[in-house]
Amino acid sequence: MPLSGLACNIAICKRLAQQHTANNKLKKLNLLNAHINRILILLSLSLTAGGCGFQSYIAKPIKPNEVIQQLEAQSPESAQFQEYLIAQNYPQNQFPIKEWGLTELTYSALFFHPDLNVARAQWRAAQSSEITATQRPEIGVNAGAQKHSKADGVSPWTYSLGIDVPIVTAGKTEAKIAQARNLSEAARIEIAQTAWQVRARLAKSLLDYQFATQQSAVLSNEVKLRSAIVDMLQKRVDMGMASNTELSTARIALQKAEQALNAEQGRIPSLQANLASNAGLPLTSFKQLVIKNTANKASPVQTDLLQYEALLNRLDIRAALARFDAAEAKLRLEILKQYPDLTLSPSRVFDQGDQIWSLGFSSLLSLVNKNRGLIAEATAQREVQIAQFEALQAKVIGDLNQTKADYLATLESQEKASAVLLSQQKRTQRAQQQFEAGFSDKLALVSAELENLTAEQNVLQSGYKVEMAKLALEDTIQRPLDDFNMPQNPESVASGTRNE
Repeated sequence: MPLSGLACNIAICKRLAQQHTANNKLKKLNLLNAHINRILILLSLSLTAGGCGFQSYIAKPIKPNEVIQQLEAQSPESAQFQEYLIAQNYPQNQFPIKEWGLTELTYSALFFHPDLNVARAQWRAAQSSEITATQRPEIGVNAGAQKHSKADGVSPWTYSLGIDVPIVTAGKTEAKIAQARNLSEAARIEIAQTAWQVRARLAKSLLDYQFATQQSAVLSNEVKLRSAIVDMLQKRVDMGMASNTELSTARIALQKAEQALNAEQGRIPSLQANLASNAGLPLTSFKQLVIKNTANKASPVQTDLLQYEALLNRLDIRAALARFDAAEAKLRLEILKQYPDLTLSPSRVFDQGDQIWSLGFSSLLSLVNKNRGLIAEATAQREVQIAQFEALQAKVIGDLNQTKADYLATLESQEKASAVLLSQQKRTQRAQQQFEAGFSDKLALVSAELENLTAEQNVLQSGYKVEMAKLALEDTIQRPLDDFNMPQNPESVASGTRNE
């Protein structure tokens, strides 16, 4: 055979060999893919049989500009706020609200203030933990494939499919649920506590704003009276009937009154802005409201049972008790963890035409440390909660004794100021009668009116101190001392959720 023909035959044989090899690789690859697909099908079927539902991620970015617009758009005239008032049994015949007092502004704060949205969000987070605690342990699925080198005419592949079923023992689930439930209860109570804090800040800011406006009115009258005295003394000095010393003294007193008036009037815009913020309203909307005048409307408070109410009804005490119960449940859980959980593992194996069923179990034995570390930690945390609760009660008792003493002292001071005012009013009345009868001049009458105004100013200041002491008492027992039905129960505050 010619050499050229021999070379050609060799080349053809090589190509045939390469093609045969490629075909074999392709067959093996297809067979492997088939095995992989079979395993994936088994896994997919197991997941489907388990009823697994998957959630999708939805982005929720914070948009500062939109937040600003929402805050600025909050209005007490909105339909949502009126619906909220109706739900709180506010009289519908009062719509639209003409004057805004503490009751109306409190409802506004409970509806609009962002601090409550934070507390509600924290409660929902705690509720999520409670839901997680009630869920059963997840079932695991495992599958695999093996290829045997010697199959002896049968399929060289072995397939396996099994599941792992965790079994929680010794009542750990119930303890975990109790812990999560008590933490959720503490977060729920803290909504009402936040509501109380919002109301307390609002009440103080309203009192400061009202006192400043009332004080400004009194100081304005004082400036008018002292200005009249200066004018009359100037005329007397010109006529030689009064000394320059008297005139100078009157002018200094006038300047001090004017400075006090300017300072008090300068405080009003800041106090107004603070009041609007505590009411949860933008300043532009708040300026449209007519604030109710509650001057000299202080009512006496019965202080005999305040300690009993404070120790039983304070929201932070109720929240502290819930946190203690959670710590107690945590300790019980860690003690129960001394006993191991089990995992049952049933499986099915397809081994070269043979089907094999098996059942196994596994457990992590804690025979050495017996969870001593976590038990000690949980025990210490329970002691912390006990100490914090006792410290809180001691603080409440101490604060209550102090606020009661302050309140009674301010009441006594107010009574004395009222007695002085009553006496001065009688003297002013006599000065008016003497002036009208021609027995005294205008200067004596104005001087008596100024003294009367000073007495009124003292009564106003003492009344302000009484109301401040009353607010301190309310804050100590965390309950209004008037007839306002402040949502005391956490459910009523939590139900006021908006923007859900």
